[in-house]
Amino acid sequence: MKYLNFANRISANEQPEFLMTLIDISPSMDDDDWEPTRKEGAIVANIELIKAKAKYHPQDKLGIIGFSRHARLLHDPVCLRGGVKGLLKALENPEGGCSTNFTAALELAEKCLFDRKRKPANGFFSKVLSGILYEADQYHVRPANRYGNGAGELKRIILLTDGEHNTGSCPLKVASRLKNAGVLIDCIGIGGSPRNVDEKLLKKIASRNSDGSIRYCFIGDKQQLLKKYESLSRHIRPA
Repeated sequence: MKYLNFANRISANEQPEFLMTLIDISPSMDDDDWEPTRKEGAIVANIELIKAKAKYHPQDKLGIIGFSRHARLLHDPVCLRGGVKGLLKALENPEGGCSTNFTAALELAEKCLFDRKRKPANGFFSKVLSGILYEADQYHVRPANRYGNGAGELKRIILLTDGEHNTGSCPLKVASRLKNAGVLIDCIGIGGSPRNVDEKLLKKIASRNSDGSIRYCFIGDKQQLLKKYESLSRHIRPA
């Protein structure tokens, strides 16, 4: 299948993938309408994603970001052939903070996917935080045409949330920059009701398929989330 903003046709058999999975770890993810919690449901789904990718596509790379008010790199991107143990360890009860910042998560994913250089931190406290927490607009902006989906590697993002973007700058600028650079973005809303997430914004962040359909969905059931992540673990297939 061919996607908008892609310069070349995607080959499932020849093109390895570089995936960043972004997990909302704000306080509402501790709600127990998904037993035991929404966060636990998201973690289990990501565990299955990692295991499935390692089984079917061990040459792929994967990194994990947790986000609330800030975004934190829970695990650096690694090749799944030898990095599964560390990735699974990073998913053991990640702690978040208040608020939800899609922009910070997407900015940090962009840094990982394209190895962008961060602006130098000022002061001791800022330098300490610089290795732990990331916020939006911390990076030097480089033109999209300097990125590009390198030959042989498809860059992808999966963003999961149970709420709304409620702090930081608008995420549409970085989302547009990522998509123009050839990154495929899937957005997933979870929880009790689609009314609890900003579906309008998430649909704008998500990539579009060549048939016009949007790579966003709301999932209100843990088992359906597991199925979704299993499907997302597979390579994008050409038409």
